[in-house]
Amino acid sequence: MDSGISITAEKLVEVTAKYASQIAVKEEEYVKAVGFSSREMGQRVVKRVSFWLITQNSTLLYCRLCNRGPFTKRGMFLHLTRMHHSEIKLMLEEEIKREIKTIL
Repeated sequence: MDSGISITAEKLVEVTAKYASQIAVKEEEYVKAVGFSSREMGQRVVKRVSFWLITQNSTLLYCRLCNRGPFTKRGMFLHLTRMHHSEIKLMLEEEIKREIKTIL
């Protein structure tokens, strides 16, 4: 089961970085990442993990993981996906596990 969680988390890393960077994420992107039946779970997980990734000061975005910034939306997305990919994946895995426990 852990490998399935890891694969799902991997698929959600970019979506999470995009959401955290305040770039619009379309419903289809969640469906593509986790499938139609799991899209709502994917949205909840992405939303919860994103909360811990950035902080905002007016229109400027700062990374909560390493305190770097300020970034534009696009700059924050690139920073998160390049510098913190594995950390975001681990956070997503934990949230997915938590989400599964609430279902079972």
